[in-house]
Amino acid sequence: MHPRRTCPAVATIALAIAYLPSARAQFIDACVNSPMMGMGAYDPSSAKGGAPFNATVKTTFEQKLPEGNAIRRVTHTHQARDSAGRTIIEAIGGCVPGEDGEMRPLIVANVNDPIARTRLNWIVNENGQPKVANLMHFPDSAPRAPIPQAARPAPDPAQQAQRLRVYQAQQARLRAENHTEDLGTRDFNGIAAQGTRTTRTIPAGEEGNDQPLVVFTETWRSKELGLTVMAIDDDPRRGRTTTEYEDLNLGEPDPSLFAPPPGYTIKEQPQPGIVGTAN
Repeated sequence: MHPRRTCPAVATIALAIAYLPSARAQFIDACVNSPMMGMGAYDPSSAKGGAPFNATVKTTFEQKLPEGNAIRRVTHTHQARDSAGRTIIEAIGGCVPGEDGEMRPLIVANVNDPIARTRLNWIVNENGQPKVANLMHFPDSAPRAPIPQAARPAPDPAQQAQRLRVYQAQQARLRAENHTEDLGTRDFNGIAAQGTRTTRTIPAGEEGNDQPLVVFTETWRSKELGLTVMAIDDDPRRGRTTTEYEDLNLGEPDPSLFAPPPGYTIKEQPQPGIVGTAN
């Protein structure tokens, strides 16, 4: 299969992913010119613990336009997590011209290591750029002494009361607009997930709308895996986005998956508050 010759912005975009013996995902079919499209509703680095896995995540965006036209995009990312908590996300980050002038997918990989407290990222493309993986260290999580602040005048009780009334009114409006229901348990290829649907009704006139707008948000989360295996966001203002796990393989992923491909140079990058220099 050869890369497409165009880099469409509005089209049906199918991204084929093949797992090689090295367990590294290869994006071989299409370009997406919107940066990091298809990242999905879940970042595995945001969850603590959970079972190791290796999966393809499919994101489908659909929007019907008033004149009868429609937009549909399908993108994929590769995600994995090992038993130590290391995670990787590989996704299409756009298109770049290759050495032959043809458009090639630009693949962005991000590895988060909570044990080493590092984040490693690199970009894979075919435009002859240097093969560099950037390594960033997170600051020590030890608590720091509080920074003394200058004395401030006592708040005005009347202003505090007014702010409280405004806040309570906002919360009451949100409670009136939102309704959450338990969808029970659903099986996703042998994985049990708990479902929740939130319906928000935006009254007419609140956002300049002539009629009420109804927004649906649905999530299916596996407590055992610490994964949201499906998420649906259906908003008439922005269209419908469905994110779901495909080819979810439980078990320890290949350790080489969390390292840059051969030939890459690791370059340390400084971060604010961290002592060190970039090599």
